[in-house]
Amino acid sequence: MSKVEQEKVGSFIEEYLSTRDNISLIVFLIDIRHDPTDNDLLMYDYILKTNLPFVVLCNKADKLAPTKVQTYVDNIKQQLGISYSPIYPFSSEKKVYTEDVWKKIEEYIK
Repeated sequence: MSKVEQEKVGSFIEEYLSTRDNISLIVFLIDIRHDPTDNDLLMYDYILKTNLPFVVLCNKADKLAPTKVQTYVDNIKQQLGISYSPIYPFSSEKKVYTEDVWKKIEEYIK
């Protein structure tokens, strides 16, 4: 995405989150295969400031060896400074690691 597109998306997200009063949960997607980008860190900081409940999904977990998934999740957790928030591996393509994620989401939408 170009910088202009990133700014448009960022403005859209900020406006959406600040004008909705019925948000039950923010789902923050991050690519498990890479260290968090500056934009990821900025978004995470913004999410913290909203004081809304959230979960972090480390997407594309199917692209890693199953034995390495938790190591990558722990690395992202450490880089974001997460000590209390839920963070899960996830694969939208192959639908692996989805059971725990759906259980957590259901807690917030019931």
